[in-house]
Amino acid sequence: MGSSPFDVVVWGVDMGISGKITAAAFVVAMAAAAPAQATDTFAQFAQALSNARIFTYANANSGGVKAKLGTVAGSNTVFISDLGSLASPSIAKVNLVGTATALPTVGANISQLFSGSITFTLLAPQLGMSGPSTNALTVTFINALLIATPGGRAPTLQADAAAGSSITYWSDFADLSSTTAEDFSLSFSGASTPLTMAGTRLPDFRVSGSGTFAADLPVPEPVTWSLMLVGFGAIGGALRGRREAVLSLS
Repeated sequence: MGSSPFDVVVWGVDMGISGKITAAAFVVAMAAAAPAQATDTFAQFAQALSNARIFTYANANSGGVKAKLGTVAGSNTVFISDLGSLASPSIAKVNLVGTATALPTVGANISQLFSGSITFTLLAPQLGMSGPSTNALTVTFINALLIATPGGRAPTLQADAAAGSSITYWSDFADLSSTTAEDFSLSFSGASTPLTMAGTRLPDFRVSGSGTFAADLPVPEPVTWSLMLVGFGAIGGALRGRREAVLSLS
């Protein structure tokens, strides 16, 4: 059976014989997965210049790539916060790289799947888990969904492991090696042109953006809890002894 021009190969999702899923079907999977399991937001970012359009969408037609997401160098400064031992907020440079191998699909919304990476590089090193580092957060993703309202100016880029996205987190300031149920959402605004389809494509545009990153974080092992309880007990004992000493002196 032939493929529709809107078929999208979804790597990492077992779709049986065809091995393909439309972006519209992926939207349904995202909606179904949304209320499934609560996750912890462990990092978020906002632009240093809130109105600067630092993220880009550009059409392409080479090597099977239909569109690219990117970042404007030189104006891509952001504040990243709530991430492990990293000072909050910290100033970093964000770099988004994404490619789409299929054209957008159109329904109630315009949808297009992207794969790529998002990196946050600190302007100055901070002391991380293994020494000074500038790698605040690195995110790699497969099948993040760009969603736009026809004629609107505020698209989103969403990925959810429960809906079939593949997401990997890495940071020198938090242990993210054993996360599950990963998801992230980038909220864009102020598109440089209305997001209206021209034939089978969106127009090129630039947007401002912010975002959150979430996952189910590992629960401390029983031995870790035991050590913590021992520590709390020691602290309590020391405080009790100090109180008794003060009372005896009185």
